[in-house]
Amino acid sequence: MDEQRWLDVRRFRALHEAGASVSEIARETGLNWRTVKKYLAAGGGEVVPPVRARPARGQLIDVFAHVVDAWLRAELLLKGTVIHERLVEQYGFTGNYQRVKLYLQQARPRIAAELGISPDQLAGLHRRFEVVPGAQAQVDWGDEGGIVKPRV
Repeated sequence: MDEQRWLDVRRFRALHEAGASVSEIARETGLNWRTVKKYLAAGGGEVVPPVRARPARGQLIDVFAHVVDAWLRAELLLKGTVIHERLVEQYGFTGNYQRVKLYLQQARPRIAAELGISPDQLAGLHRRFEVVPGAQAQVDWGDEGGIVKPRV
């Protein structure tokens, strides 16, 4: 509980002693009624109760970070979708693509700095490939079977 809310509970102690219910005080302070009841029953402590820190939970991607970093060192602009697919297929990664994307946002600049690549150089590495219309064609050499000649 932050200090301001704790002070609100202390401020409403007089109301509680005058007959206000715990639920009314909880609505005023925005706290759960159980929290209000706990601190009103605890007495008039002069010190803000300590906040218990939750233990930090690791992310699924943290286990595979060394693999992703190695791939990025080999090819810094490797797409996130490709990385996610490789992790799933080769390493059994069960996390989602969004988690990989978030990791890449902080990993790419770090690895670029390790490799001595400036952000300006990164922006110039990806160029669009264009040709004039009709200069190239894509052909599918599939077999559609025989051609039937219509009878005349």
